[in-house]
Amino acid sequence: MAVAKRLNDTLEEELRVMLVEKNNENNKLRDEIERLKKMVAEETEGKYRAYIKFVDLQEKYSKYKKPSK
Repeated sequence: MAVAKRLNDTLEEELRVMLVEKNNENNKLRDEIERLKKMVAEETEGKYRAYIKFVDLQEKYSKYKKPSK
């Protein structure tokens, strides 16, 4: 019975170590997902601001380009 107990402890320890490793990996992946979400949000905001600036510049350009009578 002592041999079975040692084997059980060894398997439990291996499983515990695997669980800790997977938990750490999971946490790293969650952190990476959050970083990527922030990067996408910043990029989207930047594109929006650039589009607004582009539209403003087009409006200014069209005012100067209008033919005079």
